[in-house]
Amino acid sequence: MGGIKLAVSGQQLGGFGKSLREILSLLKSFSVSWIELWPFNLIGGFRGGKCSEEDLKRTREILSEYNIGVACVTNGDAFVKEVVEQPDRYVESMKETIRVAKELNAPFVNCYVYYFALGHDADIKPFVKVMKPIVEYAEEMGVTIVLENEAHDASGTPEGMLKIIKALNSNNFKTNFDATNYYHANVEPFPYAYELLKDHIAYIHLKNGCRFIPGVHPDYAKGAPFAPPNTSNYIFYPPLPYGAVNIEGLITRLKDDGYKGFCTLEPHVHTLDKLMEYYKVEIAYLKQKNIM
Repeated sequence: MGGIKLAVSGQQLGGFGKSLREILSLLKSFSVSWIELWPFNLIGGFRGGKCSEEDLKRTREILSEYNIGVACVTNGDAFVKEVVEQPDRYVESMKETIRVAKELNAPFVNCYVYYFALGHDADIKPFVKVMKPIVEYAEEMGVTIVLENEAHDASGTPEGMLKIIKALNSNNFKTNFDATNYYHANVEPFPYAYELLKDHIAYIHLKNGCRFIPGVHPDYAKGAPFAPPNTSNYIFYPPLPYGAVNIEGLITRLKDDGYKGFCTLEPHVHTLDKLMEYYKVEIAYLKQKNIM
């Protein structure tokens, strides 16, 4: 019977200083059963790039108390220039994230390209080289790595993403499909990007976007400039049903294609009160679509 499962990313709530217990309590209030964890959401928060057995045990206990499962653990170290400049550090960090995911029964580890290959036409060889031992470890551990497309790096086009996936050539290396990040990269997210990548999608992030219009859109959900050559325009993140990205069509197609994985909400807003408003609208919208 299982259909598409709804998860919520802990990134923004953690960024607003919410503890794991507070986040899980909030998810419970929305009847959400799955979370995507970032290192700072965990008890102990990956002290020194490691998660102690005691911290992992306490994290598991709190998750169990709220009966919430871990969909994915995200490693954002590709956005940290000093880590990218020390590939061995990145390999160790990713391996630890994979280990933690395995310990928390999370099937996925999400990661990025960013500083490894900034720009749509950047050389992907350094990233592929650093990822090979990481992917081998993921295969050993039975965890799938999902690479999230970001608007400004080599993963920002579906063609670029395909190139990376094919270079690593592993059943344990897939993509985390973020339609709005493709829109931010000046690419048609759906159907175009979806059609190119559908066989490689193992995980999905959901938010929506549109062009920021000064005087019309409030600053609380204004994002970064679009990818070149559209850098004079900025993205705005409205609630899921109200953006330029065809989320409705994507969801219908995912169901038609038999996708049974996670759709993880990650609103991009700058204030906690607005974040709560977005959750109310977006969770209700997805539940109407039988994503729960």
